[in-house]
Amino acid sequence: MKNSIFTAALLLAGVSNVLAASSVDLSVTGAITPAACTPALSGGGVVDHGKISFSDLNPVPSRDTALPVASLALSVNCTAATLFAIKSSDNRGGTSAEPGAGLSSFGLGLVNGDKKVGWYTLKTSSSLADGVSQPVIESADGKVWFNAPEDTQIWQPDWMRAFNAGTGTNPAPLPVQAMTSDLLIQTTILRKDQLPTGQELQLDGSATLDVVYL
Repeated sequence: MKNSIFTAALLLAGVSNVLAASSVDLSVTGAITPAACTPALSGGGVVDHGKISFSDLNPVPSRDTALPVASLALSVNCTAATLFAIKSSDNRGGTSAEPGAGLSSFGLGLVNGDKKVGWYTLKTSSSLADGVSQPVIESADGKVWFNAPEDTQIWQPDWMRAFNAGTGTNPAPLPVQAMTSDLLIQTTILRKDQLPTGQELQLDGSATLDVVYL
């Protein structure tokens, strides 16, 4: 009888522990900033390569074709100095034909439902913060920042860029009221021997640049 009572006590203790661990707290946090920032791209944000003849692609069937680099003027204007970054997003995610995983490039859409035609990359150049040249930094999460040398460092999808207010090895975003930057777009067409033939292939790249308040 004593053994039975002891067993029941252990079972009840186990139930109590389970109940104590079956809840979790939810917190809702944030802040409303008095500033507002408006981004803009020249040319309506459109890079039009026009019609490209299949015969004008790289004559070596196993080599990709790099099209001329295009440039758009990116600007952000805020009502006051604001801590913000610009985040890039690929609206054609998973369609980049860049060798490897294609994590550094943006896709150009699909043809025939599943065929990739190429990719494009973004870089920034001649960036100014309130009219002054400032180093550019980038981050994947808005917490850890890295230097992003202009004209050389590719701007990856889902990464954000800002100006550097930090020193040495501790980059940190700089509050800015007005920024300008040249956005360089390098489009590459997949090698001929990987492309469908006998039909018109549409380039259908689409990306979004969002202002992210930090």
